Amino acid sequence: MGLQDIIDAAEAVGDHDEARRSTFREEFEAYESGEVDSFPRTWEAIADERDALERLADQLDAEEGNIDELVDRTEFLTVDQAVRHREQTIKKLEAHNEHLHQFHDAMAAALDRIETNLSELGSGDPGSLDEDPQPQFERARDALDDHNEAVEDLGTNLTILNAYLR
Repeated sequence: MGLQDIIDAAEAVGDHDEARRSTFREEFEAYESGEVDSFPRTWEAIADERDALERLADQLDAEEGNIDELVDRTEFLTVDQAVRHREQTIKKLEAHNEHLHQFHDAMAAALDRIETNLSELGSGDPGSLDEDPQPQFERARDALDDHNEAVEDLGTNLTILNAYLR
C-alpha cells in the first residue's frame, strides 16, 4: 500500500459522495412530487460511501505503521542533507495522514447528519430538519486543501531520501 493507494481511496470517497448527492437529488424530486415516500437508492449510496470511508481509514491506519517503519529505517542517517530530507519527509507524511484523517472524520460526520435528515424526511416530518451537513463538508474540503499544501514536494523528498538509503 502506498501513497497513491491512499490518494485513490480518498478520491473514491469523493466519487461516492458525488454519486450519493446525485441519487438524492433524483429521489428528492420524486419525493417532492409525491411519487415516492422513501429514499432506498440514497441509503444504498450512503452505505457505499461509508464503505469507501472505511477503506480509507484502513489504509490510513496502515500508513501510520509505514511512517513508523520509515522513521526506524532512517535513524542511522547522519549526512546533513539526508537528515533534512528525512525530517521533511516524516513531517509531510505525518501531516498527509493527519489531514486525511480529518477529511475522513468530517465526511463521516456529514454522513451522520445526512442520515438523520433522510430518516426525518422518510418519516414524513421534514419540518424537523435542523442538521446542516454543509459545515462538515467544508471542513472536509479544508482538510484536503491542507493536505495538498502539506505534501507539496513530498515526492522530491522521498526520492532524495531513497537515494541515501540505497
